[in-house]
Amino acid sequence: MNKKKKIAKTDSISLAVYMLMNRLNYEDISVKEICEKAQISRMTFYRYYNNKDDVFRTYCDDRFNEFFSEYLENPNLSLKEFTLSMFAFIKKHAKSIMVLKKAHREQMFMDQLNSYAKFILWNVKDARIQSLKNNPLAVPFLSGALFNVIMHWLEHDPDQTPEQINNLLFDLASDLH
Repeated sequence: MNKKKKIAKTDSISLAVYMLMNRLNYEDISVKEICEKAQISRMTFYRYYNNKDDVFRTYCDDRFNEFFSEYLENPNLSLKEFTLSMFAFIKKHAKSIMVLKKAHREQMFMDQLNSYAKFILWNVKDARIQSLKNNPLAVPFLSGALFNVIMHWLEHDPDQTPEQINNLLFDLASDLH
């Protein structure tokens, strides 16, 4: 199967899960319902995924790859510019994150952030980030803080702009320093 066809199939599956999560409890969504909504066979579903959680993980990975490929076009961003672009990206996908929260699946998002934080530590050029590479607490600290900031923002202050959130974060960091 060619790559375009695969992307079309996985996108339709992701969209089906997202639409179902808007009206059903996550636990109540079956693979059969996903297949019906996506207009695919169960065999097609299982060609790409082991279970419905894999759909979300793949969706997150695709979004992260999209974000990071944008970063790689300008790898010399300052840390503040990097976090601003990250918050802008999160804002763009806020609805998907909140659907996951509604489904009580925030841990899946947290797990994904853990893997992304490790990747960021090794690939972001900022000297402050690079200095954290060998600290074993850096990944859980960064991903945990990021997760909590994102969830607080989207739950309590969703009208705040990425710029406002980024400034609050850097104000906090400078106050702690």
